[in-house]
Amino acid sequence: MAIPLATTGTASFDQIAIVTGVVGLVYLALAVLLWRERTGHVTLVGRFADTIGRLDGVPRWAALTPYLHAVSLLACAFGVWWDIAIHIDRGRDTGPFGTAAHYPIFFGILGVIISGVLPIALAGKPLPARTIRLTKGWRIPCSAALVTVCGTFALVGFPLDDVWHRLFGEDVTLWGPTHLLMIGGVVFSIFARLLALAEVEQLVGLNKRRVFQEIVSVGALLIAWDLFSTEFNYGVPQFPLILQPILIVFGAAMGFTILRARRGPGTTFAALAVYLIIRGGIAWAVAEPLGQIVGHFPLLIVEAILVELVAFALGNKNRFRLGAVAGALIGTVGVVAEYAWSHVWMPIAWPSSILPSALGYGVIVGIGAGLVGAWLATRYAEVAGEERAVGIKHIRPVAVRRTHQLGAVGLVAVAATVFFCVPRSAEPGVSGVVSLERVATGGQPTAYVTITMSPGDAAKVDEARWFEALAWQGGGLVYHPMEKVADGTYRSSDALPMYGKWKSMIRLHQGQRDMVAAWVYAPEDAAIEKPAVQVSNGQTVEFVNEQLILRREERTDVPRWMWNAGYALLGVVGVLEIIGIAWLVGRGARGGRLRAAHLAAGERERETA
Repeated sequence: MAIPLATTGTASFDQIAIVTGVVGLVYLALAVLLWRERTGHVTLVGRFADTIGRLDGVPRWAALTPYLHAVSLLACAFGVWWDIAIHIDRGRDTGPFGTAAHYPIFFGILGVIISGVLPIALAGKPLPARTIRLTKGWRIPCSAALVTVCGTFALVGFPLDDVWHRLFGEDVTLWGPTHLLMIGGVVFSIFARLLALAEVEQLVGLNKRRVFQEIVSVGALLIAWDLFSTEFNYGVPQFPLILQPILIVFGAAMGFTILRARRGPGTTFAALAVYLIIRGGIAWAVAEPLGQIVGHFPLLIVEAILVELVAFALGNKNRFRLGAVAGALIGTVGVVAEYAWSHVWMPIAWPSSILPSALGYGVIVGIGAGLVGAWLATRYAEVAGEERAVGIKHIRPVAVRRTHQLGAVGLVAVAATVFFCVPRSAEPGVSGVVSLERVATGGQPTAYVTITMSPGDAAKVDEARWFEALAWQGGGLVYHPMEKVADGTYRSSDALPMYGKWKSMIRLHQGQRDMVAAWVYAPEDAAIEKPAVQVSNGQTVEFVNEQLILRREERTDVPRWMWNAGYALLGVVGVLEIIGIAWLVGRGARGGRLRAAHLAAGERERETA
C-alpha cells in the first residue's frame, strides 16, 4: 500500500544537511582521537585528561567524563522542557532545528556520546577488574561501553523522529516512540555514570569529591526521570492520570534507594537538594527569561524523609529490605503527600477518587522500584570492591543469584503495572449542548463555556479524573475546571479564547482510562487539510477520542499495524537497553567480587605469615 508522506513538522534539506554535517564532524574528530591515542600519539585531550586526573586522583580515562556528562544532561533536560513548552505554546515546528530548544537537546545528546567515547580512547591501566576487550591490547571499562550505547540510541532517535513525522504526521506528545527513544537513552546513561563511579572507587577508593559526584548523579536521575511526567507537569497529559503517581513513586523509590543503600545519613537529602535546585532553576528559566509556560514538578521531600527514616530504623546493610520497606511507604505515605501537593501547585489537582488505585498501584510499584534500586546499589557496591552482597537475614550474605531474582521480580512488577495503566479508551455516546457567554468582542473574543451533558449517566463527571476546558497552541496555555452549576450542567471557571491559532476544547477523563474530548474552537489548518471549528450557542457536540483533538496533526489513514510496529520497535530498544545495563553492571560486579576475594585472600595469607 502506497502511503503519501506527510510534510508538516518535517525537516527541510538544509536542516538535514546541518544534522548530517555536525554529526559527521563529531564522529570524524572522535575517530581521529581514537586513532591517535591508540597509536601512542600525544593529543590535547589526552594531556587535559592527565591534568584533571592528577588533580582529582583518578585514572585518565575517568577524568573528563563526570563533568562532560553532567553538562550534557543539563543541556538535554533544559532543552526538553523548553521544547515541550514551545509546542504547548505555539504548536508544531518545522523539523529537527525548527525551534531553538532543539539545539541544547541535540548537542546534549552528542555530549553524552562523547562522554562515553573519551574513556574508550583514553583507556589504559589501571582498569577495573572486569572490562570489555576490543582488541588484543585494548580493553575498555564497562561503563564507557554503556554510556556510548545509550547515547547512540538517543542520537538515532533524532533522525528517526523526522521519519516518524513523515509517515504518521506530527504526534504532539512526549510519549511518542522516537521522543521516548531519545529521552530514554539519556536517562539510562545515568546508570552508566554511577557504574563509572563504582569502577573508580574500586581502583582508588572513595573520597568526598566522588561521594558528591554520586549524590549529583542520583539527583540527575531524579531530574531526568521527571521528564517522563512532563505532560502531567505542564497540564496537558495525554495518558491516564494514574500514571503520574506511578511515575513519581517509581523514580523516587529507585533513586533514593540506590543512594541511601550505599551511603551515610543525609545523603538522600543532598540528592533531593540537587533535584529541587536544578529542577526549579530550569522551570524558572523556561518561564521567566524565555517567556514560556511554567513547568510544575513533584516535591519528593516526604519521599526522601521516608527513606532516611527507614534507613535509620533498619540500617542500610540489608539493602533489599530497605528498598522494599521504603518503597511501600513511598507508595502510600508519599502518594498521599503528592496528592496534597497537587492541590497546592500542580496544574491538575488529583481527585480523591484516584487515591484507592494510586495507593494500590503505588505499593506494588514502590516495592518493585525499591528492589530494583537495591539490586543496582548491591551491584555498584560489588563493583567498588564489596566482597559479597549482604542479604535478607541482616548478617548472612545472600547468594548473588538470589539478589538477581529479587531485582528481576521488582522490575517485572513495575513494568507490568506501567503497561497495564498506559492504554486509553474512549467510550462513545457522550454528548452535550453547549452555550457560550462571550466576554470580549473584536479580534480577540473569549467566552465562558457551559455544557449540559447527555445522557443522564454522563453526570459521572462529578467523579472524573479531570473535567476541564482547555486551550493551547495559540500563544500560551489556558485550562479551567468545569464547575457544576446544576445536575448534568457544568460551566468553565473562566473564559476560553475563541480566536487566532488557539485550539479550545472540553476534556473529560473518567474511570481509569476513558479519555474523551469535544471541540469548542479551532482555526483552519490548510497544511493538514483540517477545516475551522466554531461551536455556536445551543449546538450539540459529540465527545470523541481526545487523541483526535489533542493530536490534530496526526494522520488517521495509516494502517494500525504500522503504529504498532513503531511502538514494538521502541519496546525492543528499551529491552535491549535494560539488558545492556543489567549485563554490564553485572559484569563489573563479578569483577569487583573476584578482586575483593583475591585481596581478602592475600590479606589472610599475610596475617598467617
